[in-house]
Amino acid sequence: MTTSPTVQGTTDVPAQVFEKFLEALEGSGVSAELIGRLRKTLLEDKAFTERALKEAVLAEEPLP
Repeated sequence: MTTSPTVQGTTDVPAQVFEKFLEALEGSGVSAELIGRLRKTLLEDKAFTERALKEAVLAEEPLP
């Protein structure tokens, strides 16, 4: 069985993909605040719902 390479200490593949995505956003000039919200939602909270992503991208406060 082969193991996946780690990206900045992250071993699971979805987290590696999200980390690469966030790094690409940083390189394209997206605000640090938005990247921080996405990082929290995707990597820390592991919330993958449409609602969670909308809150991270579109709002500073949770949607009603």
